[in-house]
Amino acid sequence: MPRKSAATTAAETTTETAPEPAPVDTPNLAIWNSVCETDPRHTKSFSRGGGFSGTAINHTYQTRRATEAFGPKGIGWGVEILSEDWRNGAPLIDDKHGVIGHETVHVLRIKLWYKRGDERGEVVSYGQTTFVGKNKHGVYTDEEAPKKSLTDAESKALASLGFSADIHLGLYDNNKYVNDLKARIEQAEKPKGPTVDDVRTAMESAATLDALKAAGALAAGLGDADRAALKPIFMARKAAIEAA
Repeated sequence: MPRKSAATTAAETTTETAPEPAPVDTPNLAIWNSVCETDPRHTKSFSRGGGFSGTAINHTYQTRRATEAFGPKGIGWGVEILSEDWRNGAPLIDDKHGVIGHETVHVLRIKLWYKRGDERGEVVSYGQTTFVGKNKHGVYTDEEAPKKSLTDAESKALASLGFSADIHLGLYDNNKYVNDLKARIEQAEKPKGPTVDDVRTAMESAATLDALKAAGALAAGLGDADRAALKPIFMARKAAIEAA
């Protein structure tokens, strides 16, 4: 059984998954539509044995998105551990001694709860991690297995609510989708320049020619039509200041 990273949880996607259309806008998809897109800066591609590959999502990023959607963890949403178990897996075979034991898998069952208005929602999910296993270096014990299982279960529960659905739907296998998403996020984070109303207000309140000139400079980032509409305001205020 593959081991999961402590900081990320693998979204189980393959290149065979066909991209699907964006979800429709209905009240039932309000949560889904608000959290379905994943910032590429918080993802990482991975590959495993057997030709399996996918996209890992940073779990701290997922926690932040859940906090944005529901409120602080422990108040607006949270996790309850329902059960914990250690199960035997495949036999561990030594070349000299044969079967020397079995893999041990840590399995966690949780309930993720969240509040939305006066309603409370609950999602039950499982997470699991190999605690004792064998790799190319030999038999190992992963002391962080419980933490990884919790991360795994929590991420799966969030995914069922629509968190990072674009990855789970296979959209991240489409380079154009990822590049367009990056460009849209970068554009949204660019500092916003003054609006035409901001410039108009600055012109009308200018008390000196220097202040009016500075207000006029703010129009440089506006479109031709907006600048043309502001020109009479600029000239009228200039005349008023000169006549005072």
